[in-house]
Amino acid sequence: MAQIKLNKTELKNQKNLLEQLTKYLPTLQLKKQQLQMEVETARNHLHRLEDDLESRRRSLAEWSILFSQRLTIDMFDYIEVDKVTTEQENVAGVDVPVFTGISFKERHYSFFIMPVWLDRAVKELRELITVREKIKVARRRLEILTEELRLTTIKVNLFEKRLIPECRENIRRIKIFLGDQEIAAICNAKIAKDKIKRKGAEEQAEAVA
Repeated sequence: MAQIKLNKTELKNQKNLLEQLTKYLPTLQLKKQQLQMEVETARNHLHRLEDDLESRRRSLAEWSILFSQRLTIDMFDYIEVDKVTTEQENVAGVDVPVFTGISFKERHYSFFIMPVWLDRAVKELRELITVREKIKVARRRLEILTEELRLTTIKVNLFEKRLIPECRENIRRIKIFLGDQEIAAICNAKIAKDKIKRKGAEEQAEAVA
């Protein structure tokens, strides 16, 4: 515990500090609760996306024979990502990403020379890639929220288990010290008064003699 000055000024400072800490603690506790809910929501959202991705992968696996066919074009040219767009959302005081869209590079091919299943294959592959990109953003969102929750939890624990108890203990120590000083001052004043009385009595007795 840090050394503190045992005087009235320090007592006032410690009382002001305690007031500030106890006033700010509920805000931190509320932020912690909000972050806990947001982390759980983000985690569940990520799990749903991962399940969706796995389901789409199993569905596309049934097309593996068709994908192995030799074509005059490279089908994967038609699922090349051009841009993934995100926005920032403020959640419990921290900015987190939100997936807003994806675009693919435009490619054109003749419907007369391509197999009939190509359109559907490109569509489903693009949907799978879209889910994959959503997962990347969702993971980043969860990482940020989890880290913010960790830091906020540290602050709450610091307030609850160290700063506020230390402040209260400092106030208690100062009050005890000042109380002892006040008692000592009263005792010293009483002793001084008694001495004056005795001296006056002695002087009076000498004058009579």
